[in-house]
Amino acid sequence: MEDNKKPPRRRYPSVVWPVILITAGVLFLLSNFGYLDLNFSELWRLWPLLLILMGLDIILGRRSVIGNIIVLLITIAVIVGVVLFLIASPGLLGLSPAGAVEHFAEPLAGVAQADLEVNFAAGQLNITRLIDSPSLIEADLELVTSREPAWTIDRRDDRAEMLLEYVRGDWIENWNWRGGDRWNLRLSPEVALSLDVDVGAGGATISLIGLNVQDLQVESGAGHTKIIFPPEGDFSGQISGGVGAVVLEIPVEMAARLRIDRGLSALDISSRFTKENDVYRTADWETNPNRVDLDVDVGVGLLTIRDR
Repeated sequence: MEDNKKPPRRRYPSVVWPVILITAGVLFLLSNFGYLDLNFSELWRLWPLLLILMGLDIILGRRSVIGNIIVLLITIAVIVGVVLFLIASPGLLGLSPAGAVEHFAEPLAGVAQADLEVNFAAGQLNITRLIDSPSLIEADLELVTSREPAWTIDRRDDRAEMLLEYVRGDWIENWNWRGGDRWNLRLSPEVALSLDVDVGAGGATISLIGLNVQDLQVESGAGHTKIIFPPEGDFSGQISGGVGAVVLEIPVEMAARLRIDRGLSALDISSRFTKENDVYRTADWETNPNRVDLDVDVGVGLLTIRDR
C-alpha cells in the first residue's frame, strides 16, 4: 500500500536576525572605539521596523531560497535607508546635540565678481542673500561633529575666489555619527556670483532670490536639495542629485529651459513646461529677458519642478 503523504515543507533558517545582530555588533564596536556617538535609546524608537522585517521573514523567508534572498535584500535596504536617514536628518532622533558656532565675515571692499565653492559633507546647508550689510559673505557654522571647516579667499583687483570646505585627511578622523553640521551662508547681492556647491548627504536650501547669479553648479549625494530661483536674471547651471529629492522652484516671471536626465527618478513638473524629447521649456523662453538654462541629472528619487 502506497504512502501518499506529502513530504513536510522544508523550513529555511531566518536571515533577518543574523544581519541585525551583525549590524548591531558593528555599531557597538565603533561606538566603543569612539568613532560613533549614537544614542541607542533614541534608536530604539525605530523598533517597529523589526516587526515588519520579522513579518516578511515569516511570510517569505522560511519558505524558499528565493524568499530568503528577497528578505535579505529588503533587510539590507532597510538598514542602508536608516543610515541615510540618520545622516540626512540626525535631529529627528535627537542625535545632533548643540555644537560650537563659528562665525566669520569678509568685507566687500570693492569686489565686483566672486566665485564661491562650497564642499559640504553632511547635515544642513542654507544659502541666502545678505540684507543691508557691507560684507561680501557672512557665515555661521554650527559644528556638532569632529570635522574642521577651512575657509580661504583670494582677492585680485575686483575679483574674489572663495572656498569653504572641510580639512582634508583620513575620513574616519573627520567623521562623527552624532549627525551633521549646520552651515548658514549669506552672500552679497552686489557682486556677480558664480556658485559651485557640493552637498554630500543631508539637506540643502539654496535661495538665489536677490543674488546676481552668473553661473550655478549644484551636486548632491543623498538627501533633500531645494533651489529657489530669482524672478530676474539670465544664467545657466547644472544640477545633479544621487539619491533623494531635488526641488526646483522657478518663479512664473522667469522663463526656463531644462534638459533632464532623471535615471530612476519620478518627475513632477509644472504644467507651464512643454516637452520636446528630453528638453522642457516654458512658452516665453525665446522672448523673456529673464531666463535660466539648466542641465538636470537625478539618479534615484523624486525631481520636482514647480512654480513660485
